[in-house]
Amino acid sequence: MAFAVLFDLEDTLVQTPWADHQHVLEFRRQTRTKLIELGIPPNTLEGIERATIMRNKASEYVKENFSKANAEKFHREMETFLSRYESDAAEKSKLFPETIPTLEKLRELKMKMGLVTNTSMKAANTVFRLHGLKKYFDVVITREKVKQLKPNPEGILLAVKRLGVKDFFMVGDLVHDVSAAKTAKGTSIIVKRNPQEETDFQVDYVVQSLSEVPAIIQAKMRRT
Repeated sequence: MAFAVLFDLEDTLVQTPWADHQHVLEFRRQTRTKLIELGIPPNTLEGIERATIMRNKASEYVKENFSKANAEKFHREMETFLSRYESDAAEKSKLFPETIPTLEKLRELKMKMGLVTNTSMKAANTVFRLHGLKKYFDVVITREKVKQLKPNPEGILLAVKRLGVKDFFMVGDLVHDVSAAKTAKGTSIIVKRNPQEETDFQVDYVVQSLSEVPAIIQAKMRRT
C-alpha cells in the first residue's frame, strides 16, 4: 500500500525563534492587535489563544462580511505583517542535526514526502536555500495555497491528493499538526525534543528525535 510522510517545517525540521515561548506570546498579542486594527471585531477573536486559529477565524469573517476591495486590503496588510515575522524566523533557522539523515533514510525507503507548513513560500524558500532541504519534497504546501491553516486539514488533504496516496504520516511539533492529521484520517507523530515537556493531547506516536521516524515507517510497511 502506497503512503506518504508529511512534515511540518518550523521547529520540526529546523529550529526557529518560535521555539521561544515568549516570542510566541508576543506574536499572538501582535496578531490579535493587528486583526482588530484591520476591522475584525474583538468578540470574533474572544477566547482564542493561538494565532493561527485567530487568522482562520478572521479569514472566515472577512469572506462573509468584507467587500472585495476591503478583503484585498485586509489580506495585503496581513501579508506585510506576517512576512516580517516569517522572514526573521527563516533567516535565523538552524538545521537539527538529525534532519538530513532522516530525510535521506526515508528517501532510501522510496517514501513520497511532502511539506505542509503554515508559513509562506518565501520563508520556506529561505529555509530551503540555507539548509538544502527542497530536493527531499515531492510537494510543498505553504499558507498561500490554502484558505485555512493547520489545525484545519486543508493543507494536508491537498498534499495527499497531489502525492496520489491515501495513507500518510504527519510529523510535526504542535497540537495543530496532530489535529490536522487526525481530521484528515492520517497517523500523527509529534517530535518532543524536551522529554520534560508534557503532551496534553492524543497523538499516535511521540518521539524525541526525527531519527526515530524511519523505524515507525518501516514497522507499518511490514504490517501492510
